[in-house]
Amino acid sequence: MFKRFKINKFNKKWAGKELLFCPRIYEDVLFWPLSVHKCCHCTKTPYSPPFIARMPNKINLEIYLKHLDRIMTSNQKPNGVCHGCKFLTKQTVPKFEYEKQIKFFTINHFTKCNSNCIYCGIGMKTEDIKFQLLPVIKQMMKEKMFNEDCLINWGGGEPLLCSEFEDIAEFFHKNHIRQAINSSGIEFSNVILEGLKDGSMSIQISPDSGTEETYIKIKRQNNFNRVWENIKKYAQYPDMLFVKYIFFSMSANENDIRQFIEKCKEAGVKHIVIDCESNSANNPNSPFGNINEDIINQAILMKKLAIENNLAYEISYQWKDEHKKIIENA
Repeated sequence: MFKRFKINKFNKKWAGKELLFCPRIYEDVLFWPLSVHKCCHCTKTPYSPPFIARMPNKINLEIYLKHLDRIMTSNQKPNGVCHGCKFLTKQTVPKFEYEKQIKFFTINHFTKCNSNCIYCGIGMKTEDIKFQLLPVIKQMMKEKMFNEDCLINWGGGEPLLCSEFEDIAEFFHKNHIRQAINSSGIEFSNVILEGLKDGSMSIQISPDSGTEETYIKIKRQNNFNRVWENIKKYAQYPDMLFVKYIFFSMSANENDIRQFIEKCKEAGVKHIVIDCESNSANNPNSPFGNINEDIINQAILMKKLAIENNLAYEISYQWKDEHKKIIENA
């Protein structure tokens, strides 16, 4: 009764009105090492998805609604918390349901990683978890917060190094909720392979290069051959494997692009993702420079090579809309 009263009160204030809004405010949850945020799709620079809670042991409805109300109120004012993100647009605000509301759940509560990508904003690559996330997930499941079509997005850090990875992955698998693993590809996981086999998991690996030389410069470690060997193993189930190339000043050259496509063919890859480095796309003061005409042309080359070699491709949301249209229409 109390829960429904709070939800109705919130909806009376917001639902049905044409306001600055993004569905991710209602549908996404992002867990970081010490806090909970919305969302993982933020294109605002600096990357700053809105805050929800400090390191939690449960999700409290009253506090959760209080923060949603704060975010909604802020976004109707100049310089609101989501202003600067391209997904914040004027639209009719839907009802907030709470049950079955979460459609995109990002696990970033660890930073331990075996790579050191030059564009990564994580400072400490040695930190495992500071709190147990699985009990929070079980509470959310008990309260029916997860939509049946929810996607669990494993970020990090490297998921395979997270001490909760297998327990959480198994829990979601038992509850028939899809999982997407973003991995360095340095380690191989039979848990993931089984998930690819039954279609409950997908994996995305980002070599960002086609040559060992460029890989070392960007990743600041040398596991180039090992990563491609693991990609080949995962490619036993190619429909659930996505190999990503992040375009920016250090990766956008014709030799790497052509070699990348060849490596994908040799490994049995069917799907590639044409992405761009977030700061280069959204931050005028990016340390790598900005996305320019040459980088866009190199992305177009990759798209054309993908088509020629029967590789399915996806153009990431990270690109500015005008750049994405140029690549799509070329």
